Amino acid sequence: VYAGITDKAAYDAARDILVTMGVYFQAQDDYLDCYGTPEQIGKVGTDIQDKKCGWLFTKAYHELCNDEQRKFLDQHYGKCKVGTKEEEKIKELYTELGLKDMYAKYEQNSYDKIMKLKDTTGKKLEDAGVPWEVFEKFLKKVYKRSK
Repeated sequence: VYAGITDKAAYDAARDILVTMGVYFQAQDDYLDCYGTPEQIGKVGTDIQDKKCGWLFTKAYHELCNDEQRKFLDQHYGKCKVGTKEEEKIKELYTELGLKDMYAKYEQNSYDKIMKLKDTTGKKLEDAGVPWEVFEKFLKKVYKRSK
């Protein structure tokens, strides 16, 4: 809209790409908050302390935890400080539940899904004067980023 694109099909195509990319970016940010080092991400991750309803927590709590694990999260998630044994246990739980591998698959699937959108949306975008390269360059900046 800001660039003056008035073609609805191009707008819808761009939105489909950018929403998928935005959800992926947020999941990536949640992952890095938990597993990234302060040197790597430029801050201390506080999502567990702040009780953020992020990708890792929602996957663990709603899809992977048994009753005992869910009870532990109920007791400690958002109630512990950064660097405490409770926070470390939550991170260990995430790892035990396979969230690192699950995230790696999610990241690859997100990338593949976005790149496949080129086949179905690339022509619409190009016809409206929006080069596919704009989306691809942005994706390359965020894909597998570590900070």
